[in-house]
Amino acid sequence: MLSVRVPLRFALSRRSLLGTVLLCVALLAGDVASRRAGAHGQAATQPLRVHFEPDDPLWVDADMLVDASGVAPQELSQSYDFLENTFALKGDQRDVRAMNVNTLDEVPDSSWFTNRIGHRPIDDGALVRGPNSLPALQASGWTIVAGKNTGLQPGFRAVITGANDSQLYQLEFDPPGYPHLATGAEMIGTLLYHALGYHVVENYIVYVDVDTLTIDPKATYRDRDGRKQPFTRDTLDRLLWRAARSNDGTYRALASRFAPGKPAGQFRYNGTRHDDPNDIYPHEHRRELRAARVFAAWVNHDDSRANNTLDMIEGDGGQSAVRHYMFDFGSIMGSGTTGPDTARSGRAYLIDGPMAWRVLRTFGLWAPSWARRHILPYHPSVGPYTADGFEPEEWRAEYPNAAFLNMRADDAFWGARRVAAFTDAQLQLLAAQGRYSDPAATAQVAQALIGRRDRIAKAWLTGVTPLVSPSLEGGRLRFANAAVDARVATAPTSYVVQWQRFDNETGRHAHVGPPITTSTPEAPMPEELAQDPFVSADVHVVHPQYRHWSAPVAFYFRRDAEGWTPVGLIRR
Repeated sequence: MLSVRVPLRFALSRRSLLGTVLLCVALLAGDVASRRAGAHGQAATQPLRVHFEPDDPLWVDADMLVDASGVAPQELSQSYDFLENTFALKGDQRDVRAMNVNTLDEVPDSSWFTNRIGHRPIDDGALVRGPNSLPALQASGWTIVAGKNTGLQPGFRAVITGANDSQLYQLEFDPPGYPHLATGAEMIGTLLYHALGYHVVENYIVYVDVDTLTIDPKATYRDRDGRKQPFTRDTLDRLLWRAARSNDGTYRALASRFAPGKPAGQFRYNGTRHDDPNDIYPHEHRRELRAARVFAAWVNHDDSRANNTLDMIEGDGGQSAVRHYMFDFGSIMGSGTTGPDTARSGRAYLIDGPMAWRVLRTFGLWAPSWARRHILPYHPSVGPYTADGFEPEEWRAEYPNAAFLNMRADDAFWGARRVAAFTDAQLQLLAAQGRYSDPAATAQVAQALIGRRDRIAKAWLTGVTPLVSPSLEGGRLRFANAAVDARVATAPTSYVVQWQRFDNETGRHAHVGPPITTSTPEAPMPEELAQDPFVSADVHVVHPQYRHWSAPVAFYFRRDAEGWTPVGLIRR
């Protein structure tokens, strides 16, 4: 698939959980040291071997073509996932370029991701519709067919009473005292992650009247010991006791429509599914999973973990494939699912060794800055979600995530471009989809999304030479500066363009003419290159504040019957 290659040798380590805390600490220290060494090692410094195939750049990764009917459901233990990633740092941690990008350094559409905002315009209708096939879900009543088997949020599985089909939904409720907290977060998260490009399930906000609920005689749920028990009216009463009740006696719920296909469990943020022949890139080296750290920081999705993902097997008759979903956004923004988030959320791992040792050494007299920080007043329907004190690069999930740890500056830049693509008006519109009863709650969400977007753009759009969108028309090279366009950096002193003749067969480059210095993001192409089949332009930026922008970006173009087609973008 890829035509710009870095020679790699992979040896994914399979380390088991350690038996003692001391050995865990030793392993962590050794792994961190190896990561630091890897960041300066051969993989990070090897030159790129450039070659373009006739179909480059690829915008579709056809990763659902090979039959995957042999995939078996894998139910991952949340406790094991926590222990494994906290103490064993799973996955390949070397500093290597994302493996599933095309020759323009972009992520093709696939069973994991579909390019939307930041790649093509998205109108307000598409933004608020998201993955949903209906403008609203109408249900005169619900028939409960099973309990909700996972997660902290109270809920059950049901079908619409009297409906012609047997479409299954999962209904989840808000915690008492915090109406709209979890359901509002879930609705906004669904629409936002869909706009970003991820596969998500359909979600609708509904209001449930207890008098319209019926229970299927065969309905069951699993108790705390994992045993099946009959789902009775008493079960329902105990469930609704943990749910927020509206003034009119109804319960607001989020109805999640089950995705098409057969459930295959969850995906990990490291390694591959060994029973899926289409899953060839280690997950920690997929850009859309690495850069998900940027999006998680934006909306404080601190429980970004394997258990909040979903794999579905689509197709039958000897031609099946797996589609990968981001799933369960009830604990984002200021929601902790069963109540508002704590001060630790997004600021520290659940187990943070260095912090714990410092607290112990000072007999509890020292506390991290987030624990000493004054929390500003917040709306009970939103929780403590603001831009106050938000430092994108310092954000943490609840426990380590292999893909997040592998995020490089180019991955973060890719993600930040998508965050910066949302306008103020679009974010205000998204906040309104939480359907909060108090406009103050909507305003808090909108202000937080806008403020955190701006800080993400400032932190990660400036981390690499931010040149994008090359074109070559009428003998002139034009490109864009993503940081300047997002208004997080001033215009540079100059751009310096070095044209090169490029031989696609041998990979050789030859300078043509002297460097061209320009104050705007465009430059003329030398006339002697007009008939070449391939040309290249190395562009670097002179900026007094961002001296690292002197690292050039190489643009490659192929001449065809229609003109010059951009086929390559390499950040050197």
